[in-house]
Amino acid sequence: MPMQTNGLALKSFYADSRIWAGKDGKPLYWIDDLSLAVNGLEILEDSFIPTLRDNDIVQILNGVIYSYEDLGQVSTFADYFKRWQFRCIDGQRQIV
Repeated sequence: MPMQTNGLALKSFYADSRIWAGKDGKPLYWIDDLSLAVNGLEILEDSFIPTLRDNDIVQILNGVIYSYEDLGQVSTFADYFKRWQFRCIDGQRQIV
């Protein structure tokens, strides 16, 4: 079942380097098989995320997060996004 969010939340998640990179700044994860619907139009590239408008209606249809360390699957894109959201309070990511 697709998960719905808005452009602002997805852009914030995508730009949060604390969840994508290690303390040394090297990337920890990559996104594969991404499929989003933005205002009803399907998008297949994560490079489109920074161009979203804040009020765009975004459905996460598919996507997988993989680890550079062991090349294994970490999570689905939607589940990783949900975990990130639960750590946010009033739009400010809190360290847990």
